[in-house]
Amino acid sequence: MRRGGAVLLAGLLLACSGCVGADGPPPSPTPSVAGADTVDPTAALRERCASAIPDEAELEAFTVAGGVEAARIGPATNDRVAILLPQTSGLCGWGRWATAAVREVGLTSLLVNPCGYGGSTCTGEEDADPLHEVSAAVRVAREDLGARRVVLLGTSMGGSLTVIAVARGADVDAWADVSGPSSWDGVDLATLAGELPADGLVAMARSDGRSAFREARALARAAGVPFVPGRSGHGWELVVDPVDQVLTRLGRRLLALAEG
Repeated sequence: MRRGGAVLLAGLLLACSGCVGADGPPPSPTPSVAGADTVDPTAALRERCASAIPDEAELEAFTVAGGVEAARIGPATNDRVAILLPQTSGLCGWGRWATAAVREVGLTSLLVNPCGYGGSTCTGEEDADPLHEVSAAVRVAREDLGARRVVLLGTSMGGSLTVIAVARGADVDAWADVSGPSSWDGVDLATLAGELPADGLVAMARSDGRSAFREARALARAAGVPFVPGRSGHGWELVVDPVDQVLTRLGRRLLALAEG
């Protein structure tokens, strides 16, 4: 309704553009404000993530698969791309690792919020599909960014989602589960071990508890992939030092996995 009223007003003003009233010339038409309220998704994401995405990051925010929130950090074309699945707090937490990955090796990362997290909205059917967000991100990586090697890396919730997606046939060349719970959305990850590709790794810190540590190590052994133990920390804390903000040993190992 507001737009229709503006068009009508503009038409009336145009029709009277040659008229002069007793009080002087008619007022100039009000400039169009169409799009003035449009929010730039990249600027909005920077504001939301604050320091979690460093100012130096080459960032672009967009959506995939209709309503899945995603962001690119790094070059817009690259033959190596990492798809990053987050913890329940959302994709911002991958920002420091992704920015360091550009600085260290020029890697491009696609940060993706799963259905129901951050700004991602999905139908019930899409939410139930473990490949919905991942497959859409893989298409962007391969078709839009030109990637020949795509890896899927996840922390905490994202680690479990990574295992599930890869076991269900995600088109990726390597994968990593960092601090992923042994069960997610009713799926016991141990039952998927035989379906996991050999080019991957599982990491867990002892501080997550004895049971979680044992289960993660057992998953790695059953899948035939390396297990990387950590002493203390969870998820992103294991890949970027929370104090010094530099890549940890595991963070660099993920870089090597992405590079192939």
